[in-house]
Amino acid sequence: MSRKKLRVRGALAAALVVGPTALCAQGGPGAAGAAPGLAGGRSEVFVGSELEGYLRYLQTLGASGPYPWSIRGFSPQEVDRLSPTGGIGPWAERYDLAPGTASRWDVVRPAATAAYNSRFPYGSNDGAVWAGRGLTTAVRAGVAARWRGVSLTLAPVAFWAENRPFALQPNGKDGRLAFADPRYPENVDRPQRFGDRAYARLDPGQSTLRVDAHGVAAGASTANEALGPASVYPFILGPNAPGFPHAFLGTARPVDLWLARLHARVLYGQLSQSEYTDITGRDRLRLASGLVVTLQPRGLPNLELGAARFYHSAWRPGGPSWADVRKPFQAFTKSSVGSTPDDSGGPDNQLASVFFRWVLPRSGFELYSELGRDDHSYDLRDLVLEPDHAASVMWGFRKAWRRPSGAITALRAEAIDFERPHEYTRRGGGDIYVHGRWRQGHTQRGQLLGADVGVGSAAGMTVAVDHLTRGGRWTAWWARDLRQEAGQYAFDSTRTSRDMDVAHTLGLERLLFAGPADITVGLAGVYELNRAMRADEFNASFTVGIRTALRGLRPAAR
Repeated sequence: MSRKKLRVRGALAAALVVGPTALCAQGGPGAAGAAPGLAGGRSEVFVGSELEGYLRYLQTLGASGPYPWSIRGFSPQEVDRLSPTGGIGPWAERYDLAPGTASRWDVVRPAATAAYNSRFPYGSNDGAVWAGRGLTTAVRAGVAARWRGVSLTLAPVAFWAENRPFALQPNGKDGRLAFADPRYPENVDRPQRFGDRAYARLDPGQSTLRVDAHGVAAGASTANEALGPASVYPFILGPNAPGFPHAFLGTARPVDLWLARLHARVLYGQLSQSEYTDITGRDRLRLASGLVVTLQPRGLPNLELGAARFYHSAWRPGGPSWADVRKPFQAFTKSSVGSTPDDSGGPDNQLASVFFRWVLPRSGFELYSELGRDDHSYDLRDLVLEPDHAASVMWGFRKAWRRPSGAITALRAEAIDFERPHEYTRRGGGDIYVHGRWRQGHTQRGQLLGADVGVGSAAGMTVAVDHLTRGGRWTAWWARDLRQEAGQYAFDSTRTSRDMDVAHTLGLERLLFAGPADITVGLAGVYELNRAMRADEFNASFTVGIRTALRGLRPAAR
């Protein structure tokens, strides 16, 4: 493609003034040595990004070899392994995703997004961004550098939410706590609204410094991590909340143990809270520690088996101790820390899961599932007797078809369910993402670290169709989210039509490649039955955005 064709036309300049890329999409710059028309993108394969999803489809179609998908974000070397060769894929002429050189730097292309919600907040898996009622705008930009096994990405994000008022669900609190979670205002830091005025933040975003050498990866990051194969409803960690500052250590690539290939990562970080809790003093900060391990059995490289666990613990005045470092490797039962079967308020809060992902080679089909727990079992007998205590189940599949034109059409679905089981009537606890001791719940700065469907007892399902062509992408989706349950159902199985807060969403999104710019426009209608346990309400959500290369700034490699 010639440079003349890359010039931004008047209509595109007008779109730049309107501003912005869909909140869920992130892109990349042009690459050195590539054709002038390539927009780049290698340095922007972030958790939940547009290009991460694209590479996942290409892997299921056989464009890249088997590689575990349940430990993300990916390093530059891992992106090398996942990148297709030979111009495969409908976006091969758009993005430079070829394996990188030993030394290079890239521009993380500037991106601007705007979202408008007519009646109430709506949006998820947007990282640091929280989209309230009214207008929310965000800007992203950055740089990335790589020298052999050392890589650095600086990709901050700033956002401003108009945060217009809407009817809050009463929670029995006043003052700033009136904005807190309606069901668990003292047990989870998940505000219904972030105050009564505009809400803005500058966040370090998807920034990471790491070293990959001799099969070992280590680094420090504020980027989102993903543990497990889910893309919409991750049980433990995903892109819904801001990334938290953390250090990590693990394998740089799967290690061949003959019986299986093992890939693992352990991380330690600091979690913060919003201003809409009554938690003060030392408990305002928590230590996050996690471990994830995947195995690819010998002879079945497309089958991925794994397990993960994540702890919320006390942040000690002098910083983490050696006991804190060992925490992700300790026993899985409460009896190891002196608790009783009915004690949900132990010193730590553990979330754990087991999962699998199975890709049928070159078929475009993958199936995956995750079983999660938000509580220790007292002992092995307790686990066998009541495995559904504080449990969640996630499942999903993707099926992609390659068209003769080179386009990809795909159907995907994903669901999670952690509604309370009947054993809740005689055994306390069991509420997902809520804890007695760590009253912020499973959150970072007021947003859920896991699936953004609700807390305590909730469920969600999304079905979507993606169509990827040389000119961009069309996506249509439907989602049903059970946000919360009330009434006496957990105790005597009775229910009324007002005991469930359920949101149904229909959405359509268009990604259009126009010169050096990626323009995204999306429209979603959200019909929420019994919103705030009151009345039905409809919200129209509109997003528009742009991400573009800087014409005078080109990446370099040698």
